[in-house]
Amino acid sequence: MPHVVIEAAGDLQALYQNFTPILQRTGGEILKIQEFYLSRSGKEALLEAVAIDQGTASNFFVQLKLHENAITVRLLPATDPEKTPAVKKVMALVARFIRTVYPESRYGKTNLQEYLASIDSV
Repeated sequence: MPHVVIEAAGDLQALYQNFTPILQRTGGEILKIQEFYLSRSGKEALLEAVAIDQGTASNFFVQLKLHENAITVRLLPATDPEKTPAVKKVMALVARFIRTVYPESRYGKTNLQEYLASIDSV
């Protein structure tokens, strides 16, 4: 399962307050992160996303889970999209958004290194 841990990050409330929809178009690929839903406890959040690659759309949720001072970014198992490069790029966009809100944070454990590197170089 693709995931990335953002270490030395703050709470999800600040992410919620700073969120604006994200749209990235490149070639035949469209990546959209449209909505941010924060749980009442403030320890979990869902981001509604769409990844369109060569005309094929995947609708899914990216899940954020707050741990002591880290945030885990992963796919919500209930939506379980095919793990295409476009879906992984959406997750990298979410991770980069977290890092812009918490610039002192860093990438921790992940299996999305190449996608994080490609998103950070844009």
